[in-house]
Amino acid sequence: NWGINSADSMRNATISFKPKKEIQLAVHDDLNITQQASEPIKVDTRAGDSVALLSIARALNMWESWESSEDMSNWENIELWEKDMDGCTDDMVGRVKYARFFMFNTKEGIPFEVQYLTAAEELVFYSNTNSTLYNLSTGEYISKLKQLKRLTISAYGLTELDPSFTGLENLEFLDLSGNNFEKIPSVLTKENFPHLHALRLNTNQRIIIYDLYNSTTTNFGGLFQETNETREFPRRLLEWDKLDTLVLSVNYLQGHIPDMKDYTTYTQEDINAADSLPQALVGIPKVLPNIKQFSINLNRLTGELPEWLLRHPALDWLDPYTLIFTQEGKDKDGKTAGFSNEPINLNDYYEFYE
Repeated sequence: NWGINSADSMRNATISFKPKKEIQLAVHDDLNITQQASEPIKVDTRAGDSVALLSIARALNMWESWESSEDMSNWENIELWEKDMDGCTDDMVGRVKYARFFMFNTKEGIPFEVQYLTAAEELVFYSNTNSTLYNLSTGEYISKLKQLKRLTISAYGLTELDPSFTGLENLEFLDLSGNNFEKIPSVLTKENFPHLHALRLNTNQRIIIYDLYNSTTTNFGGLFQETNETREFPRRLLEWDKLDTLVLSVNYLQGHIPDMKDYTTYTQEDINAADSLPQALVGIPKVLPNIKQFSINLNRLTGELPEWLLRHPALDWLDPYTLIFTQEGKDKDGKTAGFSNEPINLNDYYEFYE
């Protein structure tokens, strides 16, 4: 964006003028443009936060920004730290705790000014114009906010996370829905994000392809490449025990759900520690023990539903007939999506827990 330079370094550009037709010009000079640097943003200050917000909005080409003449406490979609808030220290009072950026038009990653929102606990970016056309990376600057706990980058046009994204090690909630990922980013592991309990990667389709078998389209997102070779639901996500929310609905995941028979199982100690777990659960794989929302509907999954899922203590709360069992279309092998042992009802499940 050359409308204004918000960086604290000078920018230079060279413009060459070329004739529309093959005409020999007597003089053909280039135009050199120098744009002066802006004043450095004051780090770790309320004033620096307000400048950063305005600069981010300008860099993203937001449809509606904030009025710089108004006090920041009156700005919409912004929450400031107050003295009585949990986790607030004296130096954080009046600074940005939460900010939402939406309805914008950018072809680049998250603007560099985001690194100055050093008190922010949650940031939200969503609704980029024509986002399904882009192959964007987050960029490195968002990764510098190590204090960030909640992050949403939705319908932005992402196809990758910058390797530095692992710097956000204190994230507890991450929403990457509505982007263009071909695979689940490799940096998303329980080791890199030990505090993460909610991961949303739903609706990463660029376009809707009902029948993958009869399609020659490529690069259509939907996490297609994640399972195209393995034909198996990503096991590493099922081993992320801390997750209470895992949303992968409306994608192109294929193959079967792992039975996890070689995984940790429920023990007698688990049964004794809870008043609602049946004795029969002993020996069944203890997969996603903390899950409260597990949504994998409208993918291209096939095969049998594993025992760990059909006997999961939270199955009836997960609305399985809507958010788990329901698949659609055909996979790349021509198989009709859906599970071969989908139960007619949950009567057997309830009898198991009597």
